[in-house]
Amino acid sequence: MFTRRGLTALYAATAIAVLSRCTSVGDAANLPAPGKQTPTMPKEWNLEIHYATSGPHLNTIAYPTCRTWSADGEYLFIESTRPRPDGTQVPNERQLLKVDIATGDATHLATLEVENTKPYGAAHVGASSQYHCDYAPEANVMVYYDITGHNMYLLDVAAGKSNRILHQNEGCIGDPPAITPDGKRVVYYVLYPSVANRFLSGVTSVIFALDVDPKKLEPVAEPKVITTYPGRIVEGRPHGVIVNHSQVNPKDPDHYCYAHEFGGTRTDGSLTLTRCWENRNGIDRPLDRPLNLEGQTHEVIGPLGTSLYFVENWHVSAVDFATYQKRQICDDTKLRPSHITVSPDEKWIAADIWGGNEPAEDGLFRSGILLIEAATGEIEVLCRFLRGRGHPRHPHPNFSLDGTKIAFVVSDGPDTSQVAYVDVSDVIENWRSAK
Repeated sequence: MFTRRGLTALYAATAIAVLSRCTSVGDAANLPAPGKQTPTMPKEWNLEIHYATSGPHLNTIAYPTCRTWSADGEYLFIESTRPRPDGTQVPNERQLLKVDIATGDATHLATLEVENTKPYGAAHVGASSQYHCDYAPEANVMVYYDITGHNMYLLDVAAGKSNRILHQNEGCIGDPPAITPDGKRVVYYVLYPSVANRFLSGVTSVIFALDVDPKKLEPVAEPKVITTYPGRIVEGRPHGVIVNHSQVNPKDPDHYCYAHEFGGTRTDGSLTLTRCWENRNGIDRPLDRPLNLEGQTHEVIGPLGTSLYFVENWHVSAVDFATYQKRQICDDTKLRPSHITVSPDEKWIAADIWGGNEPAEDGLFRSGILLIEAATGEIEVLCRFLRGRGHPRHPHPNFSLDGTKIAFVVSDGPDTSQVAYVDVSDVIENWRSAK
């Protein structure tokens, strides 16, 4: 396991130096350096960052809606641009790896291949393809799809064996896929080519559920359509509105959540530009309509299956599935929590700090990991580091299944990134006594 204390110190020194130069009001970088907190600022733990990867590669973890830790917490499932086991390096290809966090040893699980797209013609519409896997801890299997977006596989982690469960030759699979904890249902979305004019964007998004046998690594039925949405042009948004970020409730395999994606622009309060949706019993409905034009993003179903958590105007909020009541958990626009992960008991939320809008060095941005107590909204800063500009080098924190560790991505160069984690067991144990 790579501790790389020197590199950690470099990140901390860079963060302190950059923070001391920033004075813009409201910017996340306008914070005291670690160790110089004012009474109104969160505690800084400066936890040691443990590195699970190293080398001149792009390494990343699963998306925050997915599981990136093994059931026993000893391994991380990651994607890497390192070569194939035989040394072959194919442009844009990645390797799916299982990394031992104690030793840093990586086991090759699969290659995320890049196909020739010409045979697909218009069916290759180019859906987002940065996060390709999810893990089912009860079955110890993974679902993943290839870089090009036309083939999906089920993988037995212990045996290192995979089998194709879907060949999508009429459209493109988009990221990320989802799988139930028991490994029996895969949920994903596909973008299909369709009519394009001044009203329609030329793609139709469809969310599917595919039932599979996690032992035989085979589908047991045809894909079931959950919801369909024609891409719509709204207020001149050239890429239209699509449906993505499909998720399945870990406690109810017939309950799905998804997003209306409209390019990161602000909502106008309409249903079309409402971000967070669910499908339950075949009925689509918004979970929270932003009538006050709240910006909502990065939604995650909680592990207990009772709420959807999301970021709203740089706050963290949640909607209860039973009552549809929204509650604001924390309010801190200076730290600007962005992507979130929820602990297994839903008592804690971790978020990455989005920092400022100007890069610090090498095109990298100030970031870090926050820990939020869900009951009180109290926030503490666990660590600081640098992040990349775009996917897949966003930090994207991800709780281990026992709630003691948080994995994330640290960018260490213009085109490289490492998978890292912090141990939060002492922080949680001493949360009250530290105040």
